[in-house]
Amino acid sequence: MSIPFKEARAENFRAASRRPSDIHYLVIHFTANDGDSAKNNADYFAREAPGASAHFFVDEREIWQSVQEKDIAWHCGTRGMYFHPYCRNANSLGVELCSRKRGEKYYFTPETVKNAQQFVRSLMKRYGIPTENVVRHYDVTHKNCPAPFVEDAGAWQRFKAGLMEQAKEDNMTEKQVKQLIEQSKTVFDTEEAVPEWGRATIEKLTKRGLLRGEDGKLALTEEMLRVFVVLDRAGAFGA
Repeated sequence: MSIPFKEARAENFRAASRRPSDIHYLVIHFTANDGDSAKNNADYFAREAPGASAHFFVDEREIWQSVQEKDIAWHCGTRGMYFHPYCRNANSLGVELCSRKRGEKYYFTPETVKNAQQFVRSLMKRYGIPTENVVRHYDVTHKNCPAPFVEDAGAWQRFKAGLMEQAKEDNMTEKQVKQLIEQSKTVFDTEEAVPEWGRATIEKLTKRGLLRGEDGKLALTEEMLRVFVVLDRAGAFGA
């Protein structure tokens, strides 16, 4: 994907000479706008001087870059207390997702989330950043940002689970692809038929009424089962 670059005004970031080994975290934000675009934001930070910035802006169709990766964007600093022991502006990249608003609530379109997941995964691969080092602005300073992923923790866990699933796909061999196709043909109709590694998750979902089959059959493929287990381990279904 071609990513246009429109540099933010010098007042909005600190010029630096960071090496790839200096970048350890990816911080996810939201623009807190309704119907904006990645280009809108790049234009704004190139024109105005709010004393803040992010490296990238993501919408449904595009990604625009506003600060070079070697430079330090001002996106997760605070004059108050830090709630993350290590993540700071100096060792991270800031990625802003363009938002929409329904009533008083902000949300992300599915296309923006998908675009962001694919892009964040590419940054993780480029810098060797593990999934646990992809964090919300909230995790660093407790600011309500990105609101759709703070107010709905499940949405954040699904975003992270998507990164983990993509990571697996990035490393697939031809043999593994064929194996995945075969696994998708496997169907588990009862809790007893579910393999031991996924049974606790399925029991939790059925007891809570979150998973119901038809005609007494769960009809779970192995691929579906693995997704449920990943989400469960990420805390999406609670303790």
